[in-house]
Amino acid sequence: MFWLQSPAWGRRIVAAILVAIALWVELGPDQQVEHPFATETIEIGEALTSQNTETRRVPEGLLNHVDLDSVASRIIEESQPITTTDLRAMDSAIPTGWWIVTTDLPGHAQAGDRVIVILLDSGKVIKGFVASSSPDDPFAASSGGVAVAPGQASEVAIAAASSRIAVLISTD
Repeated sequence: MFWLQSPAWGRRIVAAILVAIALWVELGPDQQVEHPFATETIEIGEALTSQNTETRRVPEGLLNHVDLDSVASRIIEESQPITTTDLRAMDSAIPTGWWIVTTDLPGHAQAGDRVIVILLDSGKVIKGFVASSSPDDPFAASSGGVAVAPGQASEVAIAAASSRIAVLISTD
């Protein structure tokens, strides 16, 4: 390293460059952002709150921003990051006091989908939400839960017990 031996200004320039690089690395822009992670297993239809999530620092751009004012559209395991595909808007959540009736659902049904339940014996139409679904085969019916208003739960349960209902899923 002959060029660092004389004159002294060469060493000073190299030292200044090293100090500038160290300051930039230490005080430069933060390349990490806060992102929510599940602190416990979050079930389908469960609202995301500060009790079941925590924020952790992740590299910027690694995960898309998510709005925690949502409900889970599928099971989110403990310690997993919460992604946009895990969530549904809060307005598709099941209203308080509604009852969940187990029945066959179309294979593409997802928690939070709005549905119309038709009672085949009477032709009565009842609005509800998919509370949970377990699609094993996307081309076949799967079982799941449909949430209905308290005043209509008994009618739907009786019709579901005898397989006399049809569930239609909303496309909007």
